[in-house]
Amino acid sequence: MGTSSTRSNPAQVVYIGAPRLTRLLDGWGDQPGGLSTRLAEALRQLVRSGQLPAGTRLPSERVLASALGLGRTTVGQAFDTLRATGVLISRTGSGTFVSTAAFHAPARGDDRLRSFVTSPFGSGGPSTGHPTARIDLRSAALPGIPMVAEELDRLTAADFIETLPSHGYVPRGLPVLRTAVANYYTALGLRTEPGQILVTSGAQQAMRILAETLIEPGGTVVVEEPTFRGAIEVLRSVGAHLVGVPSGRDGVDIDALAATVRTHRPVFALLQSTVHNPTGSVLPEWARAAVARLSAETGLTIVDDAAPTDAIIDGPLPPPLASYGGRVLTLGSASKGFWGGLRVGWLRADRRLVERLAVVKGAEDLGTSIPAQVVTARLLNRAAEARAHRRATLSVARELALQILADELPTWRPYTPAGGASLWIGLPKGHSATTFAERAGRAGVDVLAGPTFSCQDVLDGWLRVAFAVPQDVVASGLHRLAELWHAGHDGAQRP
Repeated sequence: MGTSSTRSNPAQVVYIGAPRLTRLLDGWGDQPGGLSTRLAEALRQLVRSGQLPAGTRLPSERVLASALGLGRTTVGQAFDTLRATGVLISRTGSGTFVSTAAFHAPARGDDRLRSFVTSPFGSGGPSTGHPTARIDLRSAALPGIPMVAEELDRLTAADFIETLPSHGYVPRGLPVLRTAVANYYTALGLRTEPGQILVTSGAQQAMRILAETLIEPGGTVVVEEPTFRGAIEVLRSVGAHLVGVPSGRDGVDIDALAATVRTHRPVFALLQSTVHNPTGSVLPEWARAAVARLSAETGLTIVDDAAPTDAIIDGPLPPPLASYGGRVLTLGSASKGFWGGLRVGWLRADRRLVERLAVVKGAEDLGTSIPAQVVTARLLNRAAEARAHRRATLSVARELALQILADELPTWRPYTPAGGASLWIGLPKGHSATTFAERAGRAGVDVLAGPTFSCQDVLDGWLRVAFAVPQDVVASGLHRLAELWHAGHDGAQRP
């Protein structure tokens, strides 16, 4: 089996032809500025939206210039601009590619990367009154809640008296945190022992360690369509062959999942049972039981990415998927309930797998931050309080966003998410979300098109719009999207 010490993570190389790239660039010349500047910005927006993923090889400057009806010098200047900022990289004899640095920039579908570099509403924000202030409605990453500061303020030297004399490297995680996580799951109806918990530096690391350990290159993994972009990239980076099954308002299509599992015999199926990203769905009880039966009957391993669980809005929190039986590995995180800045996640599995994964974890980073683990252990004792705080704030933000859409964009079809901080929105039939997202980006509002969340590059009739930013920012962004939509669609119903 591969480990982080033996397997590299190359970007997947895909060639995009000049005809397709030209279609994606539709309308690129409508903005002010020189031709090379406009082209560079349009290409940058394609990278930001996920339509040009890391590793994509672009047409040559000569071929693209011919397709766009431009001089080769103009295209060359645009490429030079993007090479200088790390978006593109050229290799002698191989061509020009979207760089790995561009992949890791906060412009992909990975909320846990996107939120750190720039303000979610651009420089100055709506309060400046500037009509073109950039508004970012892509990231559903949530701000920290007040109790995080309270628990940080209570830390004293006594909290580290037992760990300071040691080297501080604890790959499995501090016993106090493993116990707190076990108690957290037990309180939710899933009896758990500390030995079943591996602490990681965020749920994304847990996913990566698991993928690197279980998946051989070419191994099949079943994922939901749509699903979280970060998971798609992690699985592809270890050479997994991804097969999608439909997922909608009530979560994964159980019949499609069962048929796909029996046909493809995957290494595992990755599901998001509680607060799905991007749909916001929560898998109902009957479906949880059905997934457990499928796992038991076929021997299928289910990886339940339950990191967004504590961002639930509607209804009582259901028991974890693993409590229904079958072979279910559960990923969790402090990010949604408390604060992403803690960088603490975990994985719940059987003891033997935890020990195996701990070796991989130790080889990667020797262990997660001790102070962050101490604080997270305390916060988990207040999980119900944190959940109530999230529920109250997210409920208000969700209703505001849905009301604006109903008033100003009545032809759009948003799901009402049972949790999370984003809306999954179906556009009227025949309209391309990719094209509209590109137009919106050029108009100063960043949103994510459906293919960002697809392992098959489909779902182009859908948009994801986040409402995690301040309410005035959400309102300004949605108003601007409505203006843009009506300006570009004369036949669209108007409020």
